[in-house]
Amino acid sequence: MTTTHPIWTAHYPVNTLVLDHRKRLGLVGLLQILQDVAWLHARHLGHGYEAMMDRGTLWVLARFQLAILGPRPTWGQDVTVRTWVRPPAGPIALRDYEILAEDGAPVAEATAGWLTLDAASRRPRKLALDGDGRFPYRRDGTLTLQPGKLPPRTDLPEVARVAVHNSDLDVNGHVNNTHYARWILDTLPLAEIEAHRLVRYEINFLAESALGDTVIVERGPMDAVTGAGAVDAVDVQVQGRRASDGAVLFVARLGAERR
Repeated sequence: MTTTHPIWTAHYPVNTLVLDHRKRLGLVGLLQILQDVAWLHARHLGHGYEAMMDRGTLWVLARFQLAILGPRPTWGQDVTVRTWVRPPAGPIALRDYEILAEDGAPVAEATAGWLTLDAASRRPRKLALDGDGRFPYRRDGTLTLQPGKLPPRTDLPEVARVAVHNSDLDVNGHVNNTHYARWILDTLPLAEIEAHRLVRYEINFLAESALGDTVIVERGPMDAVTGAGAVDAVDVQVQGRRASDGAVLFVARLGAERR
């Protein structure tokens, strides 16, 4: 691999593929854009899907944290996404994203933690990006987001059961991360979505979900957030368990402010 610039930039239209019901860039649409730009940049760096499969490995998203900083762009506008890979500090590769409006104003920022798995055993493999010492990590100007562990809770009530269908699967043969976001949003009454502005989305993926699984989705109450800067802020935890064995598949937390 030849040395290249660490920051990858891409532009995306806010069209009907990524809108929410309010004609704005939706959470699921934004996650789809970030997934796409990560795959494009990884392929450019020689670590895309085909190259990883040639090595008998694959990328899976382990942790993700999103902070929404400004108004979400609306139908017909464009967004710019800048992304880079942080220097390694453990088995998880951290990728940062900046999402900018047409005028350059910040819309959101996010950090994703990607894990390398053996494609056959689905067990973690040692991260190996920098064999020749020339991998273009961004060493300054990285984000301060640090996706951490979200502990599952045992006291959350079941609010839905979701069957995994063909259309939920991605190229790795498991439920795509953006589909979990759909399930999470679907646990919230539309009136609550209308009354609040999403400001934070964080999720841990703890196990894979495959075709034929039934996922029990559990949700807690909207807890008031206290502390400096918390004005009419709420926080809610949503998690999913596989019905067949009770294994926790994901744990997510959403933060919002009253409009």
